[in-house]
Amino acid sequence: MGVDRSRVAGLTIIVLAFLILLILIMNYDFPAFEYTGSHTEPTAELVKNNTAVIGPEVGRFLWNYRVIDLIAQAFVLFAAAVCCLALLKTEEKKG
Repeated sequence: MGVDRSRVAGLTIIVLAFLILLILIMNYDFPAFEYTGSHTEPTAELVKNNTAVIGPEVGRFLWNYRVIDLIAQAFVLFAAAVCCLALLKTEEKKG
């Protein structure tokens, strides 16, 4: 019984894609908690802050870090294509 080359190729591609995704995640800084502030601020101070800048700041963050969004979308599309191919694969009859 030989090794199925398509499974080995698929596994190799998945591992490479995962490694590339990890490398890209580690290279690009993702300031997820940049806008939380310090934990020593009292809650009354947080309420008094100007909230009019939240919308533009969130928009700036999303446009400046667009590459992270695109990497995630590409990974989801690749995973969806692999899953569709797995569903449509014909099984060989044994015997």
